[in-house]
Amino acid sequence: MLKGKGHVLAVIVVVAAAGWLVAGCSASVSIGGAPAVPRHTVETEVATTLAQQENQPVPKVVCPGDLKAKIGTVMYCSLTAQGSTTAYPVKVQVDSISGTQVHFSIEVSQTPGHFTPPS
Repeated sequence: MLKGKGHVLAVIVVVAAAGWLVAGCSASVSIGGAPAVPRHTVETEVATTLAQQENQPVPKVVCPGDLKAKIGTVMYCSLTAQGSTTAYPVKVQVDSISGTQVHFSIEVSQTPGHFTPPS
């Protein structure tokens, strides 16, 4: 378990996949009653979860802002593997909330570029 600035991070990996291009997993983060998971926490949790899941070096993950602690919330981040300049879209979606625990799924696109949210 990772600890920092009042946030307790608990990783729950639920899907095994081979490589970044088809990676899917999930994570849980304790938000201590805040209405959102801070951007930096999401980026760190996504990067370390995927690295552990795929047995790869920790990638660079960039998200546009905080992840709202509301079931169904979707945020699109980008992932760049170490030693690469190619960015892959990462879909982060809040699946459930239990007390102060926010559980979210992580899905890495097979295609480089950016996710286009459905209209």
